[in-house]
Amino acid sequence: MTETVLAFAVLGDPVEHSVSPDMFRAAFQEMGIAAGYYRRRVDAADLAETMNALCSGGGGGNVTLPHKQIAAGIVDRPSVAVIRSGACNCFWADADGVIAGDNTDVDGLLAAVARLPGFEMAGARVLVLGAGGAGRAAVLACERGAAESVWLRNRTRSRAERILEDFGDGSLNLRLADLEPLDEFDLIINATSLGLSSSDPLPLDLDDVRGRYALDLVYGPDDDTPWVRCARANGMIAADGLHMLVEQAALSLERWFGREAPYVCMKRAALRALGRLCVAD
Repeated sequence: MTETVLAFAVLGDPVEHSVSPDMFRAAFQEMGIAAGYYRRRVDAADLAETMNALCSGGGGGNVTLPHKQIAAGIVDRPSVAVIRSGACNCFWADADGVIAGDNTDVDGLLAAVARLPGFEMAGARVLVLGAGGAGRAAVLACERGAAESVWLRNRTRSRAERILEDFGDGSLNLRLADLEPLDEFDLIINATSLGLSSSDPLPLDLDDVRGRYALDLVYGPDDDTPWVRCARANGMIAADGLHMLVEQAALSLERWFGREAPYVCMKRAALRALGRLCVAD
C-alpha cells in the first residue's frame, strides 16, 4: 500500500525568498512524517481555493504577506489570536474536516524578543512600524506581554487607525505615532516588508528616534539586515527575524500534528538555506 503524503505550503506573493520549505522538510524527516512542503505564489482571489484544496487532502500550511488578513476571514475555526489580531498565518484541517487557523506569529515574536539580552516586554514602551498582518501580530504580542504602551506607525495612516479601532476594547495603551525628534522607546519593531529587497529604504531613520532595542522581522542571507546594522550603529541591541521565523514555524508544526517540533533541526535548515553558519542555540 502506498503511504499517503500530506501536502503543506506557504502561500503569499512574493514567496521566492521563503526558507519555510527547507525548515519543514527537515522537520518532517526528523519526525518521520510523510509530508511535503512547497512555495506557492497565490493571488488574493485564489487564496480560499488554495487553502481549501490543501486542507481537503489533510494538509495545511502557512500564509505570508500580503494575505494574512484575508486568511483570517477564510478559516472556519479561528483561534483567539486570529480573532484578536485579525490575521492568520497558520492553517490546517481539523478533526471535523473544517479549516482551523492560528496566528503563531504572536507567540513567535514574544519568544524572539525574550532572546534580546536584558529586555522585558512587561512595562515596555514599544514602537511598531507597519499595520499589515505582521504589525497586527506585533501589537497583540505587546498586549499579551503587558507592554506599558504601543505606538503604531504606518505609511498609510488609515490602516493604522483600523488597528486602533480593533484593539480599542482592550487594556493596551495603543496610539498612533506622530514622531517627534528624540522620542524614546524601549523597543522598536520593524513589521513592514521593507528590507526584503536590497533596494528598499530603511523603515525608519534612527538618527531621529532613540531606542534601546530593535527587532527586524525581516531576515536574509547575512547575519543581520541593513536596519539591524543601522540600529547597532546607533547604540541599540538589535536582532533580525531569524528567531521569530523559526519559532512561529515550530509552533505551526505543533498545531498541525500535536507533537513537539524539532527546533534545533529547523533552525539549522533555515541557516543552511540562507547560506549562514549552521549553528544552533
